[in-house]
Amino acid sequence: MAQTIAKRTITWGLVSIPVTVHAATAPHSVPLHQVHTRCGGGRIRLRRVCEREGGVEVPYEEVTRGYDAGDGRVVVLSEDDLADLPLPASPRAIEVLAFVAADRIDPLLVHQPYYLGLGDPSTARPYAFLRDAMHESGLAAVATLVI
Repeated sequence: MAQTIAKRTITWGLVSIPVTVHAATAPHSVPLHQVHTRCGGGRIRLRRVCEREGGVEVPYEEVTRGYDAGDGRVVVLSEDDLADLPLPASPRAIEVLAFVAADRIDPLLVHQPYYLGLGDPSTARPYAFLRDAMHESGLAAVATLVI
């Protein structure tokens, strides 16, 4: 069984079904390192340096995210700023917005596919009912999810 990424709850109307979220694909890359050719393979390391302070190395604790405004200004964002981003009413919910014909969804629009699994054995019947109903009707759920 694939590793569980998150535990969420599918919600629509008055229905709530606990599920687990799993990545539908796995990376298949070979872990390669950058090495120096002239010396025969010495490992190259990447350092975090500040351009404004003339290349001074910066500890990870002092690194945060920033937005380049395009006119030379950088808007520095704190963790509190990011926490205030608009999220669904419940960040632990998978809110179903609509059911649409599965063939109307262009696979190229799916950036990262996920699949859902049974979150709690006591909810196997409603989970199976939803899964089977969607399969038999050829519908897919369009939903919002925060991971």
